[in-house]
Amino acid sequence: MHSATLKYDERLVNRAVRSYWRRSLGLSVLVGVPLICIFLAIQVASGDRSWYMGLLAGAAILGVGMPILVYWVHYRNSMAKFRDMKQPVATFVADEESFTLASDHGSSTLKWEAIKEIWGFQGFWLLLFSKAHFATIPLEGLSEEMRAYILEKVKRGGGRVAV
Repeated sequence: MHSATLKYDERLVNRAVRSYWRRSLGLSVLVGVPLICIFLAIQVASGDRSWYMGLLAGAAILGVGMPILVYWVHYRNSMAKFRDMKQPVATFVADEESFTLASDHGSSTLKWEAIKEIWGFQGFWLLLFSKAHFATIPLEGLSEEMRAYILEKVKRGGGRVAV
């Protein structure tokens, strides 16, 4: 069994949300939405007022609005959870079958198979349970041995590791 104390701060939580947001957007949004906006502006400037421009404008609004909304929701939820903690500390306990994350809010024990992917960033990992749910794990509290153990367990459980 492996155990670690994880310490959180507002800067870490903010970085984790931004990193998740950037990586989950993908290249298609980062390239496609500006192209749609540019094409729309060119067509409107040339006098095109067809139904197609209305459809394109709707796509542009969704393309800009949805990423902003996703960021805002994750940021608000993550910061609220962080600020509700009496002490910004959690315990991570890992054994053969499962892992437990515990803080003054409560605890969750999950099987390794629950982790679909690990995204590695400077100073922290994101454990992804679905496309919209993740846990932030500061690396400062994890020994190299425990890091290797977690990565191995996630790989054996069928999760992808991008560290």
